[in-house]
Amino acid sequence: MRLVVRRLGRVKLMLIITAISVVMAVILNLLISYIFNYQTPLTQSMLRAAIIPLIIAPVVSWYLLGLLLDLDKLEEEMNKLATYDDLTGLYNRRALFKSCHLLHRLTVRTKETYCVVIIDLDFFKKINDKYGHAAGDTVLKSFGAILKKVTRDCDIAGRLGGEEFCIYLSNTQQDQVGPIVERLNDEIQNNLPKCDGTQIHYTISLGVAENKPGLEMSFEDILNKADIALYAAKNSGRNRMVIYSDELGDK
Repeated sequence: MRLVVRRLGRVKLMLIITAISVVMAVILNLLISYIFNYQTPLTQSMLRAAIIPLIIAPVVSWYLLGLLLDLDKLEEEMNKLATYDDLTGLYNRRALFKSCHLLHRLTVRTKETYCVVIIDLDFFKKINDKYGHAAGDTVLKSFGAILKKVTRDCDIAGRLGGEEFCIYLSNTQQDQVGPIVERLNDEIQNNLPKCDGTQIHYTISLGVAENKPGLEMSFEDILNKADIALYAAKNSGRNRMVIYSDELGDK
């Protein structure tokens, strides 16, 4: 019903409901007149039957349709809040994990390789301390827009929390991640956010983990490996990408 209201619009649907109400009232009146043999002129009988629904139906339907549209809008907003991060417009943590789990199960069946990339904005606290939290939000919003631009439709990008983000790169091997990261860095440098007219420079550190066909690992396992690689990138100077290896896992 909500889909019908959304498609036809409030005014058009109100007119349709009113017309149906009038027709049904006229038919019902004629039927009653025929059954009980009321001797009323046809024109007068039809006019009398049409007056009441013609007055009541538009008022009632307009009000009820308005409530239905408000409910539909509220439900849509709640679904959006439950799915997307309100600052960056990316998937929030819950929706990110849900989508990644679904894709992980799909790749197990199709035997495709995918990569998980965890991204951390370097020294983000210093940005907040120097420029203020509003500037920090501007940086996060700008980076979220860049992630949307760089990732493909088949990929998933989301905010894990704070200044940490995650990308699920479908059908991608770890040696294919480098060009994506290069483009990501280029977009950052070409779209530096501004605070009070001052450009805010920032860099990112990235940890990458690959899931190959035949490996009996969960999405959490791959995410944990990407997290280990991220910490290696941060501990080795930041502003770089590190791909997970068994040597990192042994440390």
